[in-house]
Amino acid sequence: MTRRQKVFLALTVLWLCVIWGHSMMPAEDSGNESNFLAEWLMQYLPWMNDYVIRKVAHFTEYAVLGALVFGAFPRRGGTAVALTAFAGVLIALIDETIQLFAPGRSGQISDVWLDFAGFALLQLALRLALRKKE
Repeated sequence: MTRRQKVFLALTVLWLCVIWGHSMMPAEDSGNESNFLAEWLMQYLPWMNDYVIRKVAHFTEYAVLGALVFGAFPRRGGTAVALTAFAGVLIALIDETIQLFAPGRSGQISDVWLDFAGFALLQLALRLALRKKE
């Protein structure tokens, strides 16, 4: 593993702590944090509502994660793609499971797919960009 990959791996672990840390927050704390961001964003994007902002935030968290994982494990080939896809789904499942144990929170299977979509779409875009570069 190269130095660059080690840096990306460390950043991946830190980002996972951020994602899962948000999931561990009680509903009231999470809501306060989300409401602050939602109110600020709705000043500039008045057509957005709280639900859309929360879903876009989840999608974005996982898109960042997808980029970090790609930086840590940039291998090509079917096996690499399958393993990263499996990791993306597993991480999203763990995230929603964590929320089941946070006071006032719930986990939703639709969020697993939304999170995975953010992860997978950025992975796909990076793989396609790398392929075009070669």
